[in-house]
Amino acid sequence: MFRATDSDHAARATFWRDETGTVTIFALMMFILMLAAGGIAIDVMRYETQRTQLQYTLDRAVLAAAALNQTEDPETVVIDYFATSGLENYRLNVNVDEGLNYRRVSAYAEMDLRADFMNMFGVYALTSPARGTAEERIMDIEISMVLDISGSMGSNHKIDNMQDAANEFIDTVLEANQDEQQVSISIIPYNSQVNAGSTLASVFTLSDEHSASNCTRFDALDYSQTAIDPSVAIERIAHFDYNNRNSYRYFRSPHCPTSDYAAILPWSNDADALHSLVNSLNANGNTAIDLGMKWGVGLLDPAAQPAVSNLIAAGSVDTDFQGRPFSYDEDEVLKIVILMTDGQNTSQYDIAQEYKRGPSTVFRDPSNDHISVYLPNYDLYYWHSNRSYQNYPEGGNNAEAIPWPELWATYTARTLAGEFFYEAGDWNYYYDLRYDAVELYAGSSAADANLLSICDQANAAGIIVFTVAFEAPTHGEDVMQQCATTPAHYYDAEGIEIGEAFASIAASINQLRLIQ
Repeated sequence: MFRATDSDHAARATFWRDETGTVTIFALMMFILMLAAGGIAIDVMRYETQRTQLQYTLDRAVLAAAALNQTEDPETVVIDYFATSGLENYRLNVNVDEGLNYRRVSAYAEMDLRADFMNMFGVYALTSPARGTAEERIMDIEISMVLDISGSMGSNHKIDNMQDAANEFIDTVLEANQDEQQVSISIIPYNSQVNAGSTLASVFTLSDEHSASNCTRFDALDYSQTAIDPSVAIERIAHFDYNNRNSYRYFRSPHCPTSDYAAILPWSNDADALHSLVNSLNANGNTAIDLGMKWGVGLLDPAAQPAVSNLIAAGSVDTDFQGRPFSYDEDEVLKIVILMTDGQNTSQYDIAQEYKRGPSTVFRDPSNDHISVYLPNYDLYYWHSNRSYQNYPEGGNNAEAIPWPELWATYTARTLAGEFFYEAGDWNYYYDLRYDAVELYAGSSAADANLLSICDQANAAGIIVFTVAFEAPTHGEDVMQQCATTPAHYYDAEGIEIGEAFASIAASINQLRLIQ
C-alpha cells in the first residue's frame, strides 16, 4: 500500500497554488469567442449588404414599372431590372393594379445567404427580404399661376425669362398627363391691379358704378377666406386717371385697362391660349401681390363652381371641367398656386367712396348745358354761367347731377377740382377733391398682411403654395418664404434660374410616389 510522504504532500500543495498557464487558457477562450463574434459580424455585414442591394434594385424596378409613360408590361419591367442587376438565386413576386388614371406596382423579393460562421451555432443560411410599392396616379389637378408683370419686370430681361419659364411649365404639366382635361390652369397676371377681364366679369358679380373696366379690389376681411362667391358683388376699381391725378389735363390713361389686356385666363387646358396670354404680357405698373394671390386662390375654391358651369354653357371652358373647382376634401385632387414676384407690395389706390359712385355735386342744365356746383360748406350752388350763388342749381328741378363715374372718366382730380370748384371759392371742398378724392386704400404693410392672410387660408385649406422670389428685394423674399407651404416650396431665382424653379415645380406635381 502506497503511503504519501511529507514530500508528496508538499508537491501537491505547490501544484494547487501554482497559477502558471491560466492566462493562456483564458486568452485562448477569449480568442475563440472573439473569432466567433467577428465571424457572426461578417455574416451580418454580408447579409445587410445583400439586403440593401436587393431593396435598392426592387425600389428602382417598381418605380420604373409604375410610370404611366412607359408602355411595357409592368411585371416584365420589374423582372428585367432584376435580370440586369447582377443578383442571382432570388425569388420574386410582382403584383400590378392599374386603371384609367393610375398604376400601382408591388413587389416582394428574397435571397438566401449561406452563413460562413453562424453555421457553428446551427444557423446555415440567412434570408434577405425586400418589399416595396410604387404608384403613379394622374390626379385631377387645378393650378393657378399668379405672375408678376409690374414695371420692374421690364429690366434685366426678367419678363422674357419669366415667359420662357411659364411656357415650359405649361407644356410640361399638360404633356405629362395623357388625359389633359384632368389639368386645369388659370393664369392671373398682376401689377398694381388685377384685370378680371370680360370673361370672368360675365360670371362673377362686379359692382355696377361703371362698366368701362374690370379691375377689382378686396377688403381686409376678404383675405381671411379662400372663396370668391360669384353671386356677391366684388368692388370695381374706379375708372380714373391715377398717373395724371396731379396734372391739369383731361383724362388720359385709365388706372385699369379698358380692354382684356393681361386679363385673367381661367380654367384652361388649351396650350395655345395659355401661351398666347403669357407671350402678350408686358411690364408696367406697381405691385399688388395680395390681389393676384386672392384671385389665384379664389379660382381654386369650390365656391366658384357656378362660374365654371356658366362658362361651360357659354363655350368658354372645356366641358370636362364641370364640377370644378372640386371640393377641398375630394380624393385625388391637387390644388396648386404658383406665386412669383420680382418685388414687394406697394400702395394701392382708388377713388374715395364718397366720390366714387352715385350723383356728384356737379349739375348740368339739360336745356343749355350750363354747369352749376353744390358747395357743401356753404350749402349753396355756384352758377358758372353768371358767377352767382343761388339756393338751387341752374335749371332748377330739371338740373341733372352728373354721376361721379362720368366725371372721373373725363377729368383728372386736379382738373375736376379746378374747373368746377376753384372759382366757386369753397376751398375746403376744392382741396378735398384735388388731394383726397384719390385715396390710398391699402398701403404696403396692409397689403403684406392681406397677402399673408390669404396664404394662411390657402395652406389651411390644403392648397399647395409654391412661391418664387425672382431677383426680389430682401423684404419680398421674406414675404414669399412666409407664404410658401413649406420652406421646400420656396424658390429664390435669378436670371434663367427661374426656368429651373418652374421646372422643379412641374416635376413636383408629377405624382410618382414610392410607398414604403
